[in-house]
Amino acid sequence: MKMKSLFIVLLFAGMLKGNASVAQTPAPYQVPGKYRFDYSVEQVLTSKRHEADTSVMHFFYTKSGDYAAARVSGRANRKGNLLMVLTRDGMGIIFDEHDKSITIISLRKLASDLTGLTKWIRMDSLMAHMRKQGDENRFQSVKTGNTRPIGNYTAEEYTVTGKGEHKGSVWVTPVDFNTMGDYMLDAVGAGWLKMMMMNQQTTHPLFQAMIQPKTLVTAVDLKDSTGEKVMEMHTVGIDPLTTTVSTSGYTINDYSNMTLPEIFQAEMKKRN
Repeated sequence: MKMKSLFIVLLFAGMLKGNASVAQTPAPYQVPGKYRFDYSVEQVLTSKRHEADTSVMHFFYTKSGDYAAARVSGRANRKGNLLMVLTRDGMGIIFDEHDKSITIISLRKLASDLTGLTKWIRMDSLMAHMRKQGDENRFQSVKTGNTRPIGNYTAEEYTVTGKGEHKGSVWVTPVDFNTMGDYMLDAVGAGWLKMMMMNQQTTHPLFQAMIQPKTLVTAVDLKDSTGEKVMEMHTVGIDPLTTTVSTSGYTINDYSNMTLPEIFQAEMKKRN
């Protein structure tokens, strides 16, 4: 797997500060011959500056709730795709579909290990800065009562306003399967989110809707005070569609019991 892709995933895991009480040595994860999914969700994130950078995101979900997956496809001339499977037990199984490799990490372990780094950070200054930024970037949301169908589901609209008079709408849809947000919160805990928001915005309606189990954000349309697009995302479809992902032919890198430095050392050793 390319070092850059792994670094991005590890950095993201490090940002999600988990609870140290979950620090355990996980049992070796057994990669199945294939992953089977029951739902397919396709979403398009449009670049505000360059349409060529528009990303198509594919999400795959299961009725059982054992795991889910996400694949992001960028520009057509990019080689290969990155597919990440998240399991109920907090494992991340990362497919590099170009290099034909699978890397296994434990999000729970990494989040727990990285909490030790906070002792090297002046948390009082950091939290004060975050609190100031939170006040400056405070946004509000209102549930409008408007609804619209999307597949077999019903989306609900929330209007939002934020810094710089950014305005727009976010559509949230209750579904009958666990979403990526459910797996991430299970893996690293919800405490980090409240910390990042300084508990000052956690009561607004949109936040409350988004943290509910089995909830999917299906559309975002944000504009600035001049009416220029800031962010646009829409869902092409939510379909009950059987999809399988085979693990045959992939080289497996099992980093699930490694610390962050050990993972980097293993990657550097492979490259050298």
